[in-house]
Amino acid sequence: MKKISTTGWASHPTRGTVSARTGFHCPRNGFWRPTGGIGEPLFVFEGSLMPTHAGGSIEWHFVDTRPGHAGLD
Repeated sequence: MKKISTTGWASHPTRGTVSARTGFHCPRNGFWRPTGGIGEPLFVFEGSLMPTHAGGSIEWHFVDTRPGHAGLD
């Protein structure tokens, strides 16, 4: 079984957010938005590699598991 690396993502309890970088494994199922809120949220499955955005490596922020829900976990 392949071990999923946790070095590419972080939980920020004081800000109530979870983030992950392009190329690292997604820490949880749900909708993710690029840093700065540019672009539409994208659903990524837990364990999948976080995608690129506009052809580059970025940091993604977890939005929610339900479409159209703006609350952060």
